[in-house]
This record gives sequence, C-alpha cells and structure tokens, in this order.
Amino acid sequence: MILYLLITALTVLIAYFVNSAYTGKSNSRRQALAKNRQTLLNGVLLTGIFTVLFALSALRIGIGNDYWVYRDHFLHIMSGDTAVPYEIGFQALVKVLQHLFGYDNYRIVFAVMAFLTSLFFLKGLFDNTDWFVMSFFLFMANGFYFMSFSNVRYYFAMAVCTYAIKFLFAEDYVKFVFWIVLAAFFHKSVLLVIPVYLIAHYLKWSKKTLWLIPAACGLLVLGKPVFRRLMFVFYPYYEGDLVLDVETISYANIAKCLAVLLFSLFYYKKAVKGNPRAETLFNLNLFALIIYSFGYYILETSRICYYMVLGHVFLIPIVLKAIENKRQKAFCLFSVIFAYAMYLVIFILKSREPTVLLLPYMTWLFT
Repeated sequence: MILYLLITALTVLIAYFVNSAYTGKSNSRRQALAKNRQTLLNGVLLTGIFTVLFALSALRIGIGNDYWVYRDHFLHIMSGDTAVPYEIGFQALVKVLQHLFGYDNYRIVFAVMAFLTSLFFLKGLFDNTDWFVMSFFLFMANGFYFMSFSNVRYYFAMAVCTYAIKFLFAEDYVKFVFWIVLAAFFHKSVLLVIPVYLIAHYLKWSKKTLWLIPAACGLLVLGKPVFRRLMFVFYPYYEGDLVLDVETISYANIAKCLAVLLFSLFYYKKAVKGNPRAETLFNLNLFALIIYSFGYYILETSRICYYMVLGHVFLIPIVLKAIENKRQKAFCLFSVIFAYAMYLVIFILKSREPTVLLLPYMTWLFT
C-alpha cells in the first residue's frame, strides 16, 4: 500500500511542474526562449513520470487477478488454440513477441503492454488538459493506472481512448474512429466509445431535449432482457458465470458520478455551457450515472462506464478553473483533492481482495 501511495505522490509532484497550458507567444526572442525552455522541461518531466509508471508496471509479477490467466492464455495462443477469448490484435502481438524473445517469455508481453499503456495515457492527458497536474492526480486517484496491472487489454484500450478524444474535440472524426478501431483489436468493448462519444459531443441540452433523460432511464429498465441477451452475443462465455454474470449496483460509482454532476451543474453557466469540450464531458458523466443507476444488470457495467467516467479527469479541472471567487475555488479544490485522495486510499486498501489482487506488490527482479 505504501509503495502505491509513494508512487502516486512522487509522480503527482513531478506533474506539478508540467505546464500543458503554456501560451507564451514567440513575438520576441525572450518569449521564444521561455517557451522553448518550458517545452524542454515538459519533455524531461513527462519522461520521468513515464519511466516511473512504466517500470512499476513492467517489473511486476503475479500482480492482478488476471495475471496468471493471461500467462496461461499466452501458451494457448502459441499452441494455435482458436478458443482463446482474446482479440486478434492482442493475439498477434503475443505471437510476435514470443517468436522474438522466446516461448513462454510472458514478462516481455506485460512489459510491452505497460510501455504502450503508460505512453498513451500520458500523451492523452497532456494533449487534452490545460491543468496537467490536476488531471494527472485525478487519473491516479481514480485507480486507472493501478488497475491496468490486472485488466491489461482493457486499460490499453482506455489509454488509446484517452489519446483519441482530442480528435473528437477537434471534430477530426476519421482519426478518432481510426484510433478507436485500432484499440478494438485489443479489446472490442471500446467500440462503444464511437457512438457514445459522438452522441455526447452533439447532444445539447434544452427544454426540448430534457425528455431524453427519463426516456433513457425507462429504456434501460424495460429493456433489461434485450440488453442482457445482446451482451451475451458479444461475450457468450460470460453467461451463467458465477463471478461475471452478476447484477451488482456500484453505489460508490453512482455517488462519484452524482457528485461530479452536481458540481458541474452548480457552475454550469460559467464552466460548461458554451464550452464544447465541457459539454461533451458533462454528457459522458451523465450517461455513466444513468447506466450505473438503471443498467446495473449489464455485464461488466463498470468497464462500459469507465470509458465515460474517464472524462472526469478533464471535466473537473475545467470546472475548477472557471470558478472566479477565490474562496469558493480554494474550498472546491481542497474538497476535490481530499475526496479523491480518500477514494484512492480506500481503493488500495481493497486491492488485496481476490477480484483485484494488486497487493502485495511483487517484482520478478527479486524472485
């Protein structure tokens, strides 16, 4: 536990000196030099953060409830077993790495995935926020990085999604779809991002569109048999599973999404309304809240919603920066930091559970 908290503290401290919103104009030599220095400093700091995140992930062994399951499936992939439930992109990567580095060299597969996942997450965070340290803190405190130790393919897909969202904001839909489809070769659930993000991007709230909220809630309640059957089409091996095929209401995630919704609504006119990025992220949070509350029966609800909850790391800093009253801003900033710090502590404390198994941390360097 202490190690994970120290890694979080260290990387957040480094992130504090990263300036992703530097806007120094190059209309004078001094300003140009200042901009170049900040760009160079950003590169050094981001490399430092990446090195820490990559090393901790790449050097692990037996961490995460799926770690040894992945290793067994690597062997099946190399033996030509067509029943392995992994997407063709990931299977192809495993085959290439095993051929290059030796049969059953599973550690290199985890290392490569750690490299790619850390890279896309950091690049996505830096490109899509004007307040890097806050976005990075929220990313770490939400547990996204630590959960990538277990759900390797899923969090790689989420990392690519974090990077691709900048193309959605720029309305470069070809590149946006390209990166999401590429990620789907590693985890097909990410394909949901295309319609959901596009709807979130174009949906504008008014008196004429508010009816969509109760309609969506009612559809999820009445359409339960249809949605469950549809999920089994994509994940047939989940049906009847005592662990995966369960209906669980995530009160913690409902509370988190509700808190973000209320916070955003309170400063809606200043921070969200008229800001296309904020409006998209606001909608994603609302979608997640609705699904968590009324679509809890859907298989792997959290995995579906995490693609939307991911928007918190960008939305909350936008709202915080828009608060003009200094006392209100300081209070809100402290509240956010405290709440998410407590969430991280609780998350780590529960990481010994059989469904997570992130603790104790072990590395193959000493085994």
